[in-house]
Amino acid sequence: LAELPRMGRKKADNVLREIRAARTKDDRVPIARAMPAAERLIAALRERCPSITALQAAGSLRRFEETIGDIDLVCAAGDPRHVLDTLVEQPNVSTVLVHGDTKAAVVLSEGVQVDLRVVEAASFGALLAYSTGNRQHNILLREHALRLGLSLNEYGLTDVESGELERFADEEALYERLGLQYVAPEIRQGMDEIKLAAAMELPRLVEVGDLRGDLHVHTDWSDGRDPVELMVVGAKDRGYEYVAITDHSSGRGIANGLTEERRVAQAWDLRRVEESVGGIRVLKGTEVDIRADGTVDYADDVLTELDWVVASVHSGRGQSSAVITDRIIRAMHNPHVTAIGHLSTRMIGQRDPIDADYEALFRAAAETGTVLEVNASPERLDLKDTHARRAADLGAFLAVASDAHTVDTLANQRYGIGVARRARCEVRQVVNTLPVAEFVSFL
Repeated sequence: LAELPRMGRKKADNVLREIRAARTKDDRVPIARAMPAAERLIAALRERCPSITALQAAGSLRRFEETIGDIDLVCAAGDPRHVLDTLVEQPNVSTVLVHGDTKAAVVLSEGVQVDLRVVEAASFGALLAYSTGNRQHNILLREHALRLGLSLNEYGLTDVESGELERFADEEALYERLGLQYVAPEIRQGMDEIKLAAAMELPRLVEVGDLRGDLHVHTDWSDGRDPVELMVVGAKDRGYEYVAITDHSSGRGIANGLTEERRVAQAWDLRRVEESVGGIRVLKGTEVDIRADGTVDYADDVLTELDWVVASVHSGRGQSSAVITDRIIRAMHNPHVTAIGHLSTRMIGQRDPIDADYEALFRAAAETGTVLEVNASPERLDLKDTHARRAADLGAFLAVASDAHTVDTLANQRYGIGVARRARCEVRQVVNTLPVAEFVSFL
């Protein structure tokens, strides 16, 4: 391949690297595929089975891991058999693996396995906790229970001396009985969460409802599919006080990036929409390309007119670690760049992250006051959880942003919040939880 015209050794090495990466990928499903499949199934079961009193996803999906093994569903219902029959009869079930009195396992046409267990309502909480995991968290929880003279399993807590079983209809009651602060599913990672829960020192994690704005939104001015007005109305309908329209800059020709003339025209359009919609601040923004040398593809006099500038790497991903790290840090030092978008550039299950010194990048972001984006597009989830936690620990500002290209994908924010919660982020660490006046002051 390297000897073909216009190819060369560097391009051939890049192809080889991607092939090797593809060969090592496992059978886990990206959350972008698993979550919608689970939600469609839950909705169908609830609609057809009136005896269901509780039905919830558990396992890695509930923990908001970026890839999912199986979809685990936990259900409480008065007529378990009807629920299990309904599952195996779903039109998108391709294979039935198990079909019993309390459990069924099927494979969906999407290629995802679903395991469903049905119990009495009184035992729902204990089974949900047991099924949510992860494995190491469950081990730590059982060890904590044993220190209290209790044995924990999927049915509840058993007194070791008397053999008496306590059942729990909800998880909160189970954790309270163990003398623990409730541990959010996203941080059940088998680390120090049980120790912190025993001391009542777990942080109050950021929630979707804490967000006051979205800071990465595309429209049909560039590669989005919906017009500005629809995107702004969609943001307002979500309760936001502000939204940044960040269509691509001129460097992204393949994304219909805005020339200077089109950018000026869009600025007038944004002002018009803000006045006509009312009740929401529309921020003039852009997503600029970080060029190979660390400069960006709008001039300073253009950038000064904008409220929010997201700088992202879209090309030159094969640069050496030292070069690409220096390139991004140089962009951070541009006084007009307010945020770095999807820092690692990865696409889950499709494209590996860039090879960079992330510790140096996080420190540079903290030093320059550059916001690091938790890109909530479920195909990206970038920053990932461990990166977001380390960046926040070093004092970098974070923003959870949808990278929406349609009105519907404004809902991506829940995925980004899932990442932020896994990173143990609090409200104070996410800048777009600020009310509009405070956010403008922050800018």
